[in-house]
Amino acid sequence: MTKIVLVDKTGNLSTVNVKSISRDILYKKCGFKKEKGFDKKTTWTVSVKGDEEKERHTVELWARDFGNANTENKYDFPPPCDTVLYFGSCCLIKVDGDELCDLDVETWKKIYEKLFGGFEDLKSESESEDELDEVPDDMKTKDGYLKDGFVVDSNSEKSNNKSDNSETESDCVSEAEAEDSSDEDSDDSELQEECYAYTSDEE
Repeated sequence: MTKIVLVDKTGNLSTVNVKSISRDILYKKCGFKKEKGFDKKTTWTVSVKGDEEKERHTVELWARDFGNANTENKYDFPPPCDTVLYFGSCCLIKVDGDELCDLDVETWKKIYEKLFGGFEDLKSESESEDELDEVPDDMKTKDGYLKDGFVVDSNSEKSNNKSDNSETESDCVSEAEAEDSSDEDSDDSELQEECYAYTSDEE
């Protein structure tokens, strides 16, 4: 029994055990009735870290690059096949010269990651040095954010509000005092401007 990996048109991977396998019958394993157009599209050779040491793998992709609408294979194959459209199911086989060897989904995923250059380690990215570490404390808020005009320290905001309120209150007081003083002035002016005329009965 030899293990091969089938990639159906939806992009799902499955390991298939084949009793008697050869390149000539791979199209049948992918569900095609005829061999026409179904051939080897590329060969990847890569070394992947195994349990004890690196293992060298050579994998062939067998597929058909024409077909009916809505039968396009949705799997993202590694370069140089990442821009090519295939139809129906595809087949991945591991070879050693002319001999076909076992290939399962787990092994293919390791090869796949290596062929794409590995994926970013999100943990290492999160542990990277903070750019604000080199910024002086007086340039940052108490929460550690940069004071750039958009982020304001809560303490300074409260103090600003206090000063604004005090200014408003002082304005109100001065206006009220002004009104009182103007009323007093107006009363005095009325008394000063009034004239009284006295007439004598003798006249």
